Amino acid sequence: MPVLTGSIEADVPVSFADREWREFIGRSVYDRFPEGYEDLRSSLSELDADEGRVTFAGLGEGSARVSVELEYTPRDPVDPESDLARAQRELDHDLEKYREFVLRRCDEELCRRN
Repeated sequence: MPVLTGSIEADVPVSFADREWREFIGRSVYDRFPEGYEDLRSSLSELDADEGRVTFAGLGEGSARVSVELEYTPRDPVDPESDLARAQRELDHDLEKYREFVLRRCDEELCRRN
């Protein structure tokens, strides 16, 4: 089975990245982004991955890496390679949206220690 992979790095504490990942996914699934965040809606729920995992790693003081691996069965039997490429692009795009989301949230909540 093909595996989609991607990761981002953000200047936020790893515990904050973990907490906000759940918030980001929940808001994406239920389409409940607050005013000012509508442009960050994710298509992760539309990706319809079979299963996967998300890992959070600290990169030193106050930085985190979020990595995603998703098992994905192409839905287009005529052109599975194009479907797989589309799904990878969606994952990459959504990870960038998450990076922007978590950085905005961190700025709002002053999550970085000075």
